[in-house]
Amino acid sequence: MSMFGNRTANAENAAPNAPAPMRSKYGGIQCADTRDPMLDVGAYRVRVVSCAEGYNPGKRRDSYKVTLFVVDAAEGSKTPKGTTATMIAFITSAGLAELKRFAMHAAGFGATLEQRMNGTDIKSILLDAERQYDALDESYGYQGAILEASAGKPSNAPSLQGRLVDVIVTQGKPVMNPQTSQPTGDFYRVYAWGVVPEAEQPK
Repeated sequence: MSMFGNRTANAENAAPNAPAPMRSKYGGIQCADTRDPMLDVGAYRVRVVSCAEGYNPGKRRDSYKVTLFVVDAAEGSKTPKGTTATMIAFITSAGLAELKRFAMHAAGFGATLEQRMNGTDIKSILLDAERQYDALDESYGYQGAILEASAGKPSNAPSLQGRLVDVIVTQGKPVMNPQTSQPTGDFYRVYAWGVVPEAEQPK
Protein backbone atom coordinates (compact mmCIF):
# COMPACT_ATOMS: atom_id res chain seq x y z
CA MET A 1 0.00 0.00 0.00
CA SER A 2 1.18 3.48 -0.80
CA MET A 3 2.31 5.76 1.99
CA PHE A 4 -0.24 8.27 0.70
CA GLY A 5 -2.96 5.66 0.99
CA ASN A 6 -2.05 5.08 4.62
CA ARG A 7 -2.24 8.76 5.34
CA THR A 8 -5.70 9.02 3.77
CA ALA A 9 -7.01 6.07 5.77
CA ASN A 10 -5.63 7.48 9.00
CA ALA A 11 -7.17 10.85 8.30
CA GLU A 12 -10.60 9.26 7.63
CA ASN A 13 -10.49 7.20 10.83
CA ALA A 14 -9.30 10.02 13.04
CA ALA A 15 -11.72 11.45 15.57
CA PRO A 16 -13.32 14.70 14.41
CA ASN A 17 -11.69 17.83 15.76
CA ALA A 18 -8.98 15.74 17.43
CA PRO A 19 -6.43 18.02 19.12
CA ALA A 20 -3.04 18.26 17.49
CA PRO A 21 -0.32 16.34 19.31
CA MET A 22 1.72 18.37 21.77
CA ARG A 23 5.03 19.56 20.36
CA SER A 24 7.69 21.81 21.78
CA LYS A 25 10.22 23.83 19.84
CA TYR A 26 12.82 21.83 21.76
CA GLY A 27 11.52 18.50 20.52
CA GLY A 28 12.99 16.49 17.70
CA ILE A 29 16.54 17.78 18.19
CA GLN A 30 19.36 15.33 17.48
CA CYS A 31 22.29 16.30 19.68
CA ALA A 32 24.76 13.55 18.79
CA ASP A 33 27.37 14.75 16.29
CA THR A 34 27.99 11.65 14.18
CA ARG A 35 30.15 13.40 11.59
CA ASP A 36 33.70 12.18 11.12
CA PRO A 37 36.34 14.81 11.97
CA MET A 38 38.65 16.41 9.46
CA LEU A 39 42.34 15.59 9.61
CA ASP A 40 44.23 17.82 12.01
CA VAL A 41 47.78 19.10 11.54
CA GLY A 42 50.27 16.31 10.88
CA ALA A 43 51.61 13.81 8.36
CA TYR A 44 49.58 10.70 7.54
CA ARG A 45 49.17 7.66 5.37
CA VAL A 46 45.46 7.25 4.69
CA ARG A 47 43.25 4.79 2.86
CA VAL A 48 40.38 6.04 0.73
CA VAL A 49 37.27 4.47 2.28
CA SER A 50 34.57 6.09 0.17
CA CYS A 51 33.67 9.09 -1.97
CA ALA A 52 30.29 10.76 -2.32
CA GLU A 53 28.80 13.70 -4.15
CA GLY A 54 26.64 15.95 -2.00
CA TYR A 55 25.09 19.36 -1.46
CA ASN A 56 25.57 21.83 1.39
CA PRO A 57 22.30 23.76 1.85
CA GLY A 58 23.97 26.31 4.14
CA LYS A 59 26.53 27.27 1.51
CA ARG A 60 24.17 26.40 -1.39
CA ARG A 61 26.98 24.56 -3.11
CA ASP A 62 27.59 21.10 -4.47
CA SER A 63 30.35 19.22 -2.71
CA TYR A 64 32.46 16.08 -2.91
CA LYS A 65 33.18 14.21 0.32
CA VAL A 66 36.10 11.82 0.72
CA THR A 67 36.17 9.51 3.74
CA LEU A 68 39.68 8.52 4.80
CA PHE A 69 41.05 6.02 7.31
CA VAL A 70 44.34 6.89 9.01
CA VAL A 71 46.60 3.87 8.46
CA ASP A 72 49.63 5.55 10.00
CA ALA A 73 50.45 8.90 11.57
CA ALA A 74 53.88 10.50 11.98
CA GLU A 75 55.07 11.35 15.48
CA GLY A 76 53.50 14.59 16.66
CA SER A 77 50.51 14.38 14.33
CA LYS A 78 47.30 15.49 16.00
CA THR A 79 44.96 12.91 14.45
CA PRO A 80 45.76 9.43 15.80
CA LYS A 81 46.23 6.26 13.80
CA GLY A 82 42.95 4.37 13.37
CA THR A 83 40.82 7.52 12.98
CA THR A 84 38.20 7.82 10.26
CA ALA A 85 38.28 11.36 8.88
CA THR A 86 36.81 13.36 6.02
CA MET A 87 37.92 15.82 3.40
CA ILE A 88 35.20 17.92 1.78
CA ALA A 89 35.77 19.89 -1.41
CA PHE A 90 33.15 22.38 -2.55
CA ILE A 91 32.57 22.59 -6.27
CA THR A 92 34.35 25.89 -6.84
CA SER A 93 37.49 26.53 -8.88
CA ALA A 94 39.65 26.26 -5.74
CA GLY A 95 37.75 23.25 -4.43
CA LEU A 96 37.98 21.38 -7.74
CA ALA A 97 41.72 22.06 -7.96
CA GLU A 98 42.23 20.59 -4.47
CA LEU A 99 40.04 17.63 -5.31
CA LYS A 100 42.03 16.94 -8.47
CA ARG A 101 45.33 17.10 -6.56
CA PHE A 102 43.97 14.48 -4.17
CA ALA A 103 42.68 12.27 -6.99
CA MET A 104 45.93 12.45 -8.98
CA HIS A 105 48.06 11.36 -6.04
CA ALA A 106 45.61 8.69 -4.88
CA ALA A 107 45.65 7.31 -8.44
CA GLY A 108 49.46 7.20 -8.38
CA PHE A 109 50.36 10.36 -10.33
CA GLY A 110 52.43 13.01 -8.58
CA ALA A 111 55.24 13.50 -6.10
CA THR A 112 55.97 11.39 -3.05
CA LEU A 113 56.27 13.10 0.33
CA GLU A 114 59.95 12.23 0.29
CA GLN A 115 60.37 14.17 -2.95
CA ARG A 116 58.47 17.11 -1.47
CA MET A 117 60.76 17.20 1.53
CA ASN A 118 64.16 16.72 -0.13
CA GLY A 119 64.06 19.68 -2.49
CA THR A 120 63.06 17.90 -5.70
CA ASP A 121 61.62 20.08 -8.48
CA ILE A 122 57.98 19.37 -7.62
CA LYS A 123 56.52 21.68 -10.28
CA SER A 124 57.81 19.65 -13.22
CA ILE A 125 56.74 16.39 -11.55
CA LEU A 126 53.21 17.69 -10.97
CA LEU A 127 52.83 19.06 -14.51
CA ASP A 128 53.84 15.71 -15.98
CA ALA A 129 51.66 13.84 -13.48
CA GLU A 130 48.62 15.94 -14.37
CA ARG A 131 49.08 15.19 -18.06
CA GLN A 132 49.24 11.47 -17.31
CA TYR A 133 46.20 11.61 -15.02
CA ASP A 134 44.18 13.58 -17.59
CA ALA A 135 45.11 11.05 -20.28
CA LEU A 136 43.94 8.18 -18.07
CA ASP A 137 40.71 10.02 -17.23
CA GLU A 138 40.00 10.78 -20.88
CA SER A 139 40.68 7.18 -21.89
CA TYR A 140 37.40 6.40 -20.11
CA GLY A 141 35.52 9.02 -22.11
CA TYR A 142 35.99 12.36 -20.38
CA GLN A 143 37.79 14.23 -17.59
CA GLY A 144 36.16 13.54 -14.24
CA ALA A 145 35.38 9.89 -14.98
CA ILE A 146 37.62 8.59 -12.16
CA LEU A 147 36.09 10.88 -9.54
CA GLU A 148 32.58 9.95 -10.69
CA ALA A 149 33.40 6.23 -10.60
CA SER A 150 34.85 6.67 -7.10
CA ALA A 151 31.55 8.25 -6.00
CA GLY A 152 29.62 5.21 -7.22
CA LYS A 153 28.44 6.33 -10.66
CA PRO A 154 28.35 3.49 -13.23
CA SER A 155 31.59 3.67 -15.18
CA ASN A 156 34.43 1.59 -16.57
CA ALA A 157 36.89 3.99 -14.93
CA PRO A 158 38.83 2.78 -11.89
CA SER A 159 37.69 3.81 -8.42
CA LEU A 160 39.99 5.40 -5.88
CA GLN A 161 38.36 3.46 -3.05
CA GLY A 162 40.90 1.31 -1.23
CA ARG A 163 43.89 3.29 -2.50
CA LEU A 164 46.58 4.54 -0.13
CA VAL A 165 47.82 8.11 -0.30
CA ASP A 166 50.15 10.16 1.90
CA VAL A 167 49.31 13.67 3.05
CA ILE A 168 50.78 16.48 5.12
CA VAL A 169 48.13 18.73 6.67
CA THR A 170 49.04 22.26 7.74
CA GLN A 171 46.97 25.06 9.21
CA GLY A 172 45.55 27.65 6.83
CA LYS A 173 43.39 30.71 7.44
CA PRO A 174 40.94 30.68 10.36
CA VAL A 175 37.31 29.83 9.69
CA MET A 176 35.20 32.91 10.42
CA ASN A 177 31.67 33.03 11.78
CA PRO A 178 29.59 34.77 9.07
CA GLN A 179 27.27 36.31 11.67
CA THR A 180 29.93 37.74 13.98
CA SER A 181 32.95 37.93 11.65
CA GLN A 182 34.94 36.39 14.48
CA PRO A 183 37.10 33.22 14.32
CA THR A 184 35.25 30.00 15.14
CA GLY A 185 38.34 28.26 16.49
CA ASP A 186 38.56 26.03 13.44
CA PHE A 187 40.81 26.56 10.42
CA TYR A 188 41.05 25.70 6.74
CA ARG A 189 43.26 22.73 5.97
CA VAL A 190 46.14 22.96 3.53
CA TYR A 191 46.93 19.55 2.02
CA ALA A 192 50.19 18.42 0.43
CA TRP A 193 49.51 15.00 -1.10
CA GLY A 194 52.05 12.29 -1.75
CA VAL A 195 51.96 9.22 -3.98
CA VAL A 196 52.24 5.80 -2.32
CA PRO A 197 54.19 3.47 -4.67
CA GLU A 198 52.25 0.67 -6.34
CA ALA A 199 54.39 -1.92 -4.51
CA GLU A 200 52.94 -0.61 -1.21
CA GLN A 201 49.32 -0.48 -2.38
CA PRO A 202 46.92 -3.17 -1.12
CA LYS A 203 46.50 -6.05 -3.53
